[in-house]
Amino acid sequence: MEKTYYDILGVAKDTSPQEIKKAYRKLAIKYHPDKNPGNAEAENLFKELAAAYEVLHDPKKRKEYDLILEEGRRPTFEEFSDSGGDPHSWTMEDILSRFGNLFGGEFGETFHRGRAPSRPGYDIETELEVNFKTAALGGRVMVTIDSEVICKTCGGKGSIGTSGSCKTCGGSGRITQQSDRPDQFFTITQGCPDCGGKGDSGISCSSCSGLGVVMKRRRVNINIPEGVEDGKLIRLRGLGGAGRHGGAAGDLLVRIRVNRDPIFRREGNDVYSNVEVPVAIAALGGKVKLRTLRGKVNLSIPPESSSGKLLRLKGQGIRGGDHVALMMIVLPDHLSEEQKKLFAKIGDARH
Repeated sequence: MEKTYYDILGVAKDTSPQEIKKAYRKLAIKYHPDKNPGNAEAENLFKELAAAYEVLHDPKKRKEYDLILEEGRRPTFEEFSDSGGDPHSWTMEDILSRFGNLFGGEFGETFHRGRAPSRPGYDIETELEVNFKTAALGGRVMVTIDSEVICKTCGGKGSIGTSGSCKTCGGSGRITQQSDRPDQFFTITQGCPDCGGKGDSGISCSSCSGLGVVMKRRRVNINIPEGVEDGKLIRLRGLGGAGRHGGAAGDLLVRIRVNRDPIFRREGNDVYSNVEVPVAIAALGGKVKLRTLRGKVNLSIPPESSSGKLLRLKGQGIRGGDHVALMMIVLPDHLSEEQKKLFAKIGDARH
């Protein structure tokens, strides 16, 4: 059975926040890569510990997590994370940039601070209006967004040129000192102050001011799924803001707004519309043209049909639903004398 975050941290479900923090700190020190060089299993566990702590140290996330566990399901990290992504794919720089605020001063400056740490891109949320037919049948719609993209001038590095390795750090982007405190990690590794963590003596890119990303307007094609409902949120992985220095891109979140249609209305997967039927066809039966989502069809009108009658066309709605036509009997714009006499006879016959 897959481990829960409580199992990963080795605590019970009713453990206090203080004890969870204590357990996390103890295990983070034990499995930190500096203490386990070349041990992939320890590194993966170190990342899982960070993911578990992000969820369980937050009262709101922890409550939601517990509710899902009670339902018998193992929630995914993406359901709770503000950072996104699979924790196993994070680099040490990712963990520092995402979770540095979780550790506090008690940990000391003990995490690797290497070349300009990668940072994930931010999510972008936008609203997209689509017409009724596109929402019902699906399609592709273009949306325009403003977001950070990789700087073309420097290729996302933040610097131009490599005139040589930085003499201070030897090109590593880091300077390292040994920690003599037994309760901390073995090394204190920080970004080189002379090259800013780049590792070379290249000059900062003027196009992006060394950030590696620039703001740009983009046009993105959105696939609208068949039958999408008003208010639905579509998540497009990796189409948000670009990550910095190799970080993963954020997501694009598109909130669908379905415009009203002058002809059709929706109830579940059924589509409703009115159909005008001449009085003669309503009385004697026949066929009239009916507009559906997929084009015009011949609708059969049974004899002696009255206004308000519902006529159902199987499979002509949304995702296998039906098209339901509401009959509305219409009279000619101008009645001849003969027609007036005929209707008078019909009226007399009903009495």
